[in-house]
Amino acid sequence: MRNYGQLKLELICKGLVVPDEVRGVSEIIGGYCDGRPGDEIVLSLTDNFIVKVPIKETGQDKPTLKLFKGQVKLRCMGKEVDVNIVPLPNFVREQMKKRSPISENSCIDGYCMNLFLRAVGQKNRLNLTLETILSAVKAAFEEGAADLIQFNMDYCREPDRGLTRLAPVVQAIKKEFSTFIALRGFPPTDKQTLDKVYAAGIDLLNLPLEGFVGFPKKEDAISQPLVYGALEYAAKIFPAGTVWTELFLESGSIEALKDKIDYLTEKGILPLLKLVPPNIVTEEYYLHVIEAARYLEKSVQNAQFPLKWLFPHCRYMSPLDTRFFIDPPNKAKLNAKPVYKSLLGRKTLEGYTKLRRKLRIKDVSDSYESAGL
Repeated sequence: MRNYGQLKLELICKGLVVPDEVRGVSEIIGGYCDGRPGDEIVLSLTDNFIVKVPIKETGQDKPTLKLFKGQVKLRCMGKEVDVNIVPLPNFVREQMKKRSPISENSCIDGYCMNLFLRAVGQKNRLNLTLETILSAVKAAFEEGAADLIQFNMDYCREPDRGLTRLAPVVQAIKKEFSTFIALRGFPPTDKQTLDKVYAAGIDLLNLPLEGFVGFPKKEDAISQPLVYGALEYAAKIFPAGTVWTELFLESGSIEALKDKIDYLTEKGILPLLKLVPPNIVTEEYYLHVIEAARYLEKSVQNAQFPLKWLFPHCRYMSPLDTRFFIDPPNKAKLNAKPVYKSLLGRKTLEGYTKLRRKLRIKDVSDSYESAGL
């Protein structure tokens, strides 16, 4: 094993076997719902470097959990590796047993709670009620399972892509809890919708260039120029380092990927690279991954982005964790300390974001008035 990044790719590619002889170990039981193939388990390979892995049937050469002298270890790539199993939060486990709406529309990714929302019915109401969302957020925070919230808004045919429907939800959460809120969604046809999104209290914005699939009809597909335009507009509204997009990191040449990374960072947009390994993680593929990690890191450094807004992801490479794909295990660490893990840092940034948002809203309001709108 060259480094933790290679191990992460191997696990994403092959999944994880949990043999019957270790299935009853309390540490392992705490990491999943039922432990059957198809279930998932989150492993912490080292501090702040995590991966979500599907549980597989027993198979040759698959990563496997083993018990060595009472300690759980991962057998992978011919070696035994120390790993920690991230416990499944109790509130998630309870909701999954009930098969409640929140169990099917939420997950924890590192210390981020993801809520998956969509507009349903003739009136395009959100699939989760405000009360359900507030209850889930409260449970996650009280258990210490999450430090921030991310709304993942599914495709909506309305010109605003349903984003303005989130405003009362965001405002209610901000009123009840001291937290940052991220939004992952589709670009609106009217860029000024993003002014409203920021004014409502969204702190972080992710509009993926690659990754969203499954549009209702072919004509609903979002064009890349629309996404680029929305990203560039958002980068002028939101604080530096808080506007992101997603690109695929696949096998093959990464020259086109490099061009996209350069263009985005020059425009004030942080790229996240979704890890899409081939069926077999070859040496050639991993050399491409290392090259991409080095290039992403250099491009972001040249643009002088603050990285404190980023957080660890289970299935992505971000400018925050490139070193885990480059350095040996004994040297790898995050490129910055996320603000969510510093109480003082959070308080300081909360004050800054509130003041900046008020000033931004005033500036927009003044410009409308001067234009006679």
